[in-house]
Amino acid sequence: MIRITLFLVVCGLLNAAEVSVERAFNRLYSFQFEDSLNTARAYSAKNMSDPMGYASLAATYLFSEMNRLQVFNKDMFKEEKVQGERAKQIGVEAKRSFEDALNRAKSTGAEALKKNDKDTNALLALLIATGAERDFSALVEKRYKDSYYAARASQEYALRLQAIDPSLQDAWFTRGFSEYLIGSVPFVIRWLMKIEQATGDKKKGLELMEKCAREGKYLKPFAQMMLASIYQKDKRIKESRQLLEAFAADHPDNQTVRAELAKMPKS
Repeated sequence: MIRITLFLVVCGLLNAAEVSVERAFNRLYSFQFEDSLNTARAYSAKNMSDPMGYASLAATYLFSEMNRLQVFNKDMFKEEKVQGERAKQIGVEAKRSFEDALNRAKSTGAEALKKNDKDTNALLALLIATGAERDFSALVEKRYKDSYYAARASQEYALRLQAIDPSLQDAWFTRGFSEYLIGSVPFVIRWLMKIEQATGDKKKGLELMEKCAREGKYLKPFAQMMLASIYQKDKRIKESRQLLEAFAADHPDNQTVRAELAKMPKS
């Protein structure tokens, strides 16, 4: 009873503000995770058949756990085995909540596509949800096989989405990431990894992600962060800093990014 009352109070407070997927993602990228979760929950409670609400919820759980484990302060692409103490660090409740939001996004998205297989909102939600699944498996749990299967699914939704509406720039992030992912694995196993229309051209992958970093909607800030991490790893410090500065301008409350910028040389 207390939880229900608190939830209703939160919904009432949010009604005075904006309850939307856009706000949920905005608060997510500001690393104001409770605000993002409350917004996504309130939106989903009012729009139970819209998979975008659940997709934003899954994305928030992903970012919250990545932040808690300080993934953003490390080399996100460093291979490490999750075992012993590292495995124990992964929040059981966070994983359960993430999987619940993910499954709801997938089920409501599938239902929407049954009614209209060209539903761009459903396809975008499924692209974001399976992208979050890919990243949770790879960046949080370091389960690369599962991440690969999720990457394949996200790529398929990206291709379907752009076949309907090429102007949806968020799809470029998924396509670019798939290209970069294939290009990053050792050549001897690359032929085993099949992702539709991804050949392993890392340069092309970066260019596609750059499109999203400039003109994307929900995934634009994530593209900026991911590219900044890649460029920093490649010693392209100036470009990395420019991306983080653009991110910080839109999300000044994000102290993690501001702290990273403070450590970087200005030229």
